[in-house]
Amino acid sequence: MYLIKRLIFVAILLIICSMVCSQQNRSSIHFETGQHNLGRINEADGPFQHEFVFVNKGADPLLVTSIRAGAGLTVWWTRSLVQPGETGKVTVEFNPQNMPGKFNRTITLSATGDPSSATLRLLGEVIPREKTPEELYPHQTGLLRMRSNHISFGYVTPGSLKTDSIDVINLSAEAIDLAFTGIPGHITPEAVPQMLKPGERGVLKASWDAGRIEDWGVVTHHFRLLINGNSPPGNILYLSANIREDFSGMSDEEKENAPSIFFDDRVFNFGTLRHGKSVEHKFVFTNNGKSDLIIRSVRSGCGCTAIEPHKRLLKPGESGTIKAVFNSRGFRGRQNRGITVISNDPANPSIVLRITGEVISE
Repeated sequence: MYLIKRLIFVAILLIICSMVCSQQNRSSIHFETGQHNLGRINEADGPFQHEFVFVNKGADPLLVTSIRAGAGLTVWWTRSLVQPGETGKVTVEFNPQNMPGKFNRTITLSATGDPSSATLRLLGEVIPREKTPEELYPHQTGLLRMRSNHISFGYVTPGSLKTDSIDVINLSAEAIDLAFTGIPGHITPEAVPQMLKPGERGVLKASWDAGRIEDWGVVTHHFRLLINGNSPPGNILYLSANIREDFSGMSDEEKENAPSIFFDDRVFNFGTLRHGKSVEHKFVFTNNGKSDLIIRSVRSGCGCTAIEPHKRLLKPGESGTIKAVFNSRGFRGRQNRGITVISNDPANPSIVLRITGEVISE
């Protein structure tokens, strides 16, 4: 019995020794430093490189098996076996192009041994380079360059007048006379100055008079820009506004007594539909509020037609319908079409109804 106990004890000691020796003989990666700050660097001077040096402090050869790097980084590393006591390198290149401001990038590597992974960090701040006039004014129309060809007025309340502008520059060697044509009645454009000298900057201003147009929701228009009396390619200026009521001044009592629009369902799924066929659906809505509900506008997207409700003014408790028709001609595959309903409900002034389904071929 004593002999058996001794044998068991010796076996346990051998197992423990084997485990300890196995741990001691493993490779082990250690970096001199796991973080480097590049400081303030100029975007125009990049890319920038830094070498992270590591040593194998284990007893077995070490191999870096993989590396993952953050955005803007390119990484090279010692791909051969690193013998015990020898060093290897991880070279990181950071490209600051189009990355202004402070950055904090990580590099995660996997290796044999213990530890089996390590994280490196590259820090700094990119001082953006000065952009060229061509970059600042990317949209070109004839001799004129513009920051954009779209003026967005954002939210516009009914009856109000809103003005916005885009910056322009004349990079040509001749003077430019600016004029406009095809102007919508509620839009008033102006070029300041009207005559742009070579190298001169200016603005194209436009005023949107919501008192001269009866429309709701997102509205887009365009007109043409004339340069020295000519109409060059790409001379269309686009304008957009979201016409909606301003309910911010309503008191709590007014909100409590306001109309409230409620739809029985906001999504109609027609399942599958053969190409070329049409499908109809009636969206039912009710005025659950305490005052008259007014349907300001019903607008449908491409491929979908929304029939105006038979009632635009609903008393409290009254219901109405909006008939929607989807024509699948020209469409295939999964469909998701929207119908925007705008009302005087301050809690839900704009509601989007959805028609979904799949159009299949014959």
